[in-house]
Amino acid sequence: MHKILWQIRRWGVTTAVKAALACGLAFYLGSLLPAPIDEYKYYAALGAFTVVGLVLADSVKESLQVFGAVTVGVAVAVLVQAVAWTNSVTVALTVAISYMLGMTRFFGVQRSWAPLAGLFVLAAGGPDPEPMALGYLVQLPMGALVGVVVNTLLLAPLGEEDLEPAANQTLKLLAHQMGSYADLLQEQRSAAKQVEDGARDDGAAHRDDIVHANVVQLEDAQARLRTAVGRARRAGRGNPRSRFNAARQSSVLKRAEAVNRCSATLLAAGVVLAQSSAPADEQGLALRRHAEDALRRAGTVLADPPAAREQPDLVREAEECIDRMLRASAAPSSASDGSLDHVLFGALAVTLRDCVETFARQIADVDLSDPQER
Repeated sequence: MHKILWQIRRWGVTTAVKAALACGLAFYLGSLLPAPIDEYKYYAALGAFTVVGLVLADSVKESLQVFGAVTVGVAVAVLVQAVAWTNSVTVALTVAISYMLGMTRFFGVQRSWAPLAGLFVLAAGGPDPEPMALGYLVQLPMGALVGVVVNTLLLAPLGEEDLEPAANQTLKLLAHQMGSYADLLQEQRSAAKQVEDGARDDGAAHRDDIVHANVVQLEDAQARLRTAVGRARRAGRGNPRSRFNAARQSSVLKRAEAVNRCSATLLAAGVVLAQSSAPADEQGLALRRHAEDALRRAGTVLADPPAAREQPDLVREAEECIDRMLRASAAPSSASDGSLDHVLFGALAVTLRDCVETFARQIADVDLSDPQER
């Protein structure tokens, strides 16, 4: 049942119904106000539409921001209209002054309402803008209030619609990038053979391009995930539904935050690989073979959380590969060219182990206890 409701919310059906109900109710209530304010009832519907569908904490905050920005724009337009008439100069002045006053931090992302409201008053208010200005100032906040009430009473959003897809997308990206880094290490080993045969190009430029593209892509996914986490946290404030979904909300948030930590470790892995070069000796070749194996195993585990949960041995095998890589990196280097392989790949092993452990404990909920002890 939960999956069906979640899919319905993802399609936007719930938000569409709430928006329709809020706008229709606001329009009806606006028509009941005394003349001439009732003539501007469509602004009530607009006010409702601006806040419905937001998480409750945001809808209340943004309704106040809309009202404040609209008040600024309307006041500027009325003052300008009182000393002049609507022309290119007054329009320009209204927009400029409203925009600058709207830049106040209080208005946040709703600052654009200030010049917009000023333009509405100039365009539709005519030589006597007071009735329209009054209608704007009454109808718009009333509609926003209706939107907040509808949002509160009718399936107030919990923020999961964006959070779970963002976490799943980031997790898939982690698995894919681990595979791409394993491919780079395989290419490094091939490049080492070419260098031995007299070739000069060790593929550094290609490696840098891949690592840079991966880091940018992962940072973008991280930003979306952090935004979704913040929105989900705000969704619980004052939300009557949160008390009935507290356990699930906590679980979804912890999983998303764990995915975010895993992505941070892979960003560090990308930096490590960007600093490495073609191996200088057999020890370097062996170290890269261990790292390639560890990355592929870890990527396979992260790609399928249900499989990891059902088959804990997959996680154990990945951890064993990482441990072999860590032991190989701890061995004294025999290279005479000052290679930092043991440092770089030791750091890579530690970050990979942290990622896999976080995944097992907090994302896939893998039971890693010995079957004989259960």
